[in-house]
Amino acid sequence: MQKLVEKTKRRPPKDKNLKKSIFTSFLYCGDCGHKLWFNFNQKNPSIRFFSCSNYKGMRGTCENTHYIREDALEQIVLMELRMLADFLERAEDEFAELLEQKTNKDMIRERTTAEGALSTARARSKKLLGLFGKLYEDNVEGKVTDEWFMQLSNKYEAEQEELKRQMFELQEKLDKIDQMQTAKDDFLRAIRKFMEMQTLTPILLRELIEKIEVFPVEGKGKDRTQRVIIHYRFVGRLDIPGIIERPHFILDSPQGVAIEYLPNAI
Repeated sequence: MQKLVEKTKRRPPKDKNLKKSIFTSFLYCGDCGHKLWFNFNQKNPSIRFFSCSNYKGMRGTCENTHYIREDALEQIVLMELRMLADFLERAEDEFAELLEQKTNKDMIRERTTAEGALSTARARSKKLLGLFGKLYEDNVEGKVTDEWFMQLSNKYEAEQEELKRQMFELQEKLDKIDQMQTAKDDFLRAIRKFMEMQTLTPILLRELIEKIEVFPVEGKGKDRTQRVIIHYRFVGRLDIPGIIERPHFILDSPQGVAIEYLPNAI
């Protein structure tokens, strides 16, 4: 019988002299959710880019490479952060209110879900204690065999342990939600830090951005567009109010064709 060898995805070998990109841990495929891998053009190392690690051409399942150049991505992120900084400078109270509404909305939804799950888990845990007590009495009185007692008690004990784990994780989540109350202040401080620096650093990216979703290029010729969505820490996606004009961003593709960047387009 011929032995079947499972194919595995292979990441392209790294060049030891290749400088790591500050965006490496932030990029995700907008379609399949896998990370984007950082690489460079073998013939022209100055062209540094990202592509989907799950692309079918690399033995994955994603239909598109989701290619984006590092220099274009850097300009996109800088443009978005400058617009946030401009909004904060022009309308600080409105910006703070926007973050307050965003964090409160998310916190209320997550808290409601977590509290409901925790209440259900606690009720089930209490019921299990009653069931185990009744089972023990029935066993003592001879209504339940020792074998049946052991089977059910093991089952109850396993479920109880799982409930304890769930309750611990849910309580931890609730504690983190409480901590999110100060998230907007941290976010504002990070934006102000960017306003002073006007440049990107790994530390600043970690303070501001949770992840960046990259979608495939669509259209042809002058109508080529690409969607990139930035998810900020604590607050997720931020739609800047209309008082700030959001210019489209034109970048050059490897084919030499201009691509219009659509900021946070749905």
